[in-house]
Amino acid sequence: MNKKEVDSYRYIIRSRLEELTIINTDQGSDIKHIKEALDEVKVMLKEQNGRVRILESSMAGVRAIGALVSVIFSSLFGYLFTKG
Repeated sequence: MNKKEVDSYRYIIRSRLEELTIINTDQGSDIKHIKEALDEVKVMLKEQNGRVRILESSMAGVRAIGALVSVIFSSLFGYLFTKG
């Protein structure tokens, strides 16, 4: 290789290296943004799971009360109809 070809090769490598450095910097900032967004989603998901847990607990309480009321009424009606 002569000097002109070597200089051309070095220029191509240097420009490609600068291009890769810029791409790497862009990807680094994108990854940081994605990580921040993911952390926010995790926090919101924890809050939502807490609200769902509370709603499920209250729904279980309503079902228990409904079951108790239905047992009491069915026992009462059963007693009244078998007595009469």
